[in-house]
Amino acid sequence: MGSNPSTLRDILSLAKVMVSASITFTTFTGYVVVSGRLDTRLFITLFGVLLMAAGASALNHFQERKTDRLMTRTADRPIPSGRMSPPLVFLVGLAWLVLGATILLIFTGWIVVLLGVFNAAWYNLVYTPLKKTSVYALFAGTITGVVPLFMGIAAAGGNMASHQAVYIGFFMLIWQIPHFLILLLKYGKEYEQAGLASITARLSIPRIIRIAYLWMVACCTATLFLPLFGLLHHSQTGYAILLISTLVFVFISFAVYKRNEIDQFRIPFILTNIMQAGFMVCLVLDSLI
Repeated sequence: MGSNPSTLRDILSLAKVMVSASITFTTFTGYVVVSGRLDTRLFITLFGVLLMAAGASALNHFQERKTDRLMTRTADRPIPSGRMSPPLVFLVGLAWLVLGATILLIFTGWIVVLLGVFNAAWYNLVYTPLKKTSVYALFAGTITGVVPLFMGIAAAGGNMASHQAVYIGFFMLIWQIPHFLILLLKYGKEYEQAGLASITARLSIPRIIRIAYLWMVACCTATLFLPLFGLLHHSQTGYAILLISTLVFVFISFAVYKRNEIDQFRIPFILTNIMQAGFMVCLVLDSLI
């Protein structure tokens, strides 16, 4: 007897599978950049991180069940749709979180576990409540995207305070700001209707786009400093990152100064996400070759 497609879809929804996968890939990048290899410890680490990310995401579903009912994009989630009860979602999230932490404790050590617990606590106890009261919650949210990098570095036995680690973490942090801003541009009105703080209530769309543009330019510029941190072993990798950053810069500049509308800004936004993914992929490939 096959799995119920609706049940599987709800499980993936609870885990926020795309977000959890992105977090896991960030850990993957940190581990490989330090170790330069793919090994059993890496894949166990990734499994533990994925479970913890999924657990934190499920707990977030539980936390935001009331506001989720008020927004079109979240009204069909498992709890507001009535397909899963809040206590069940809470228990599933807690189970994933504990299982992931246990795996990491056994196979990677307490430092990685502490980082994971901190990240889950920050996401669920700081960032999520802050979304209701402050338009600046997005800055707090960037922390949760950076910590997984250091989990990978720690799991590989690397120095989390090294200039290479700090540089990659800095890039990951500033990339998330325009990412969050564009999401707020898209869903800001729904946030307002649900009683959540949204920057769209304070600033016009063109102004938010220009702010996002400046942060995107900062991301492109940050990639130029990559060779200074001793992270590249092959010149081809540097050329690839430079090409991606240049193309993204050209497209986003054209979008802002010739269009200045969110509809025409989506493609450059996608390209910026590709730049972030390309940056990490290039670092991984450079470390493995």
